Amino acid sequence: MMNPKVLFDILYALAALNGRGEELFGSCLSGAREAFARSLAYSTFPEVWFEVPLTGEPCFDLHAGFFHEAADPEKAYQPEETGGFPEAFSWFARQKNGARQMILSWDLRQGGVSVPAIMLLVDDTDPKTVDGFLRSVGREDAAERYRAFTGRLPEGWFPCYSGVFPGRPGSGLRVECIPDERLQSAYAKDPELLRKHLAQAGIRNFGDTLILYCRQLADTPFQIEFQFDVEADGTTGPVLGVSLRFSNPPGEENWHCFDPNGEAGKLMNRITEWGLADSRWKQLADTAFAQRVSFKGESCLLFCYPAFVKLRWRDGVTVDAKAYLRAGTQD
Repeated sequence: MMNPKVLFDILYALAALNGRGEELFGSCLSGAREAFARSLAYSTFPEVWFEVPLTGEPCFDLHAGFFHEAADPEKAYQPEETGGFPEAFSWFARQKNGARQMILSWDLRQGGVSVPAIMLLVDDTDPKTVDGFLRSVGREDAAERYRAFTGRLPEGWFPCYSGVFPGRPGSGLRVECIPDERLQSAYAKDPELLRKHLAQAGIRNFGDTLILYCRQLADTPFQIEFQFDVEADGTTGPVLGVSLRFSNPPGEENWHCFDPNGEAGKLMNRITEWGLADSRWKQLADTAFAQRVSFKGESCLLFCYPAFVKLRWRDGVTVDAKAYLRAGTQD
C-alpha cells in the first residue's frame, strides 16, 4: 500500500482546493494528521470522515473507520495505532457475525488530540454483539443501559451503531437508529406518530420545531436516522441528532448525488432558512472527487463526497447542523 499518511494529505488537499480549506475546514489539519497517525491499526487505508459544522468558526472533526473484512485476528494490536483501544480491536478482529465496522472519532475542535470516541456499526440486532464491544472498551456499565434503551424502541427501528466518549463529561453512550422506509414515509404524513415514536425512545421535550422540522426531513428522498445519548440510568438524554444520508460510494449507481440544484440543494436551503447553515454548504458539492494517484508502480483511487447532514436539538431547541464528507481509497 502507498504511504497512508501521504494519501491522507492528498485527500485533504483535494477536498480543500479553491478556498474550501479556509471556508469549510479551518485550522485543524495538524491535529487531524496526528489523529490519523494514531488510527493506522490495519495494513489497509481506513475509511475517513470529515465532520464539518455549517455555521460558526470553520473547523472539523476526524473519524477513521475499520471494516471487519480487513481485520487480522492474529495481530497484537497496540495502543498507539488504535486510539488507545487495542483490546477493542482484538475483540473486533475475532468476531464472526454482526460487527461490521469500528470507528475512532477524534474531536479536533477542542484544541488537541487526546482520547477519541469509539463506535461500533452492526448489521444484526443481536445485543450480545454490542455487549461484547462495550466490555472490550471497559464499559460494562453501559451494556445494561444499552439494553434498557433498545428494549423500548419502536418496532421497525434498527439500532445501527453504538459508541462511547471517554473524553467527554459523563462518558455517555450514544446509539443511532434507522427507521424502515415504511415508517419514514408515515412520519412525513403523520406528526403524531412521529411524536409518539420519539417519545417512546425517550425524548421528553419537543419544543416548537422538532416535530415540524423532522416531518419535513422525513419527506425527502434521503434516508433518515435518529441519534440518542443514553444516560447512566438508561433514560434518554436531552440531545437528539437527526441525520440524512445523501449518496453511495464510488462504483455504485448515482454515487455523487449531492446536487446543489436538486433535492440536496432544496434541503440545504431549507436548513439555511432555519438558521442552521450559512452559505458554506454551497462548497460541499465541489469536495466530491474520484481521482487515481500513482507512485513507484503502485496506484489507488482516492475519493471523497458529501455523505450526510446532521441536525441537533437540545431539549427541543435547535442547536446546529453539520455535514459529513466520506473519503478513502479503492484499488
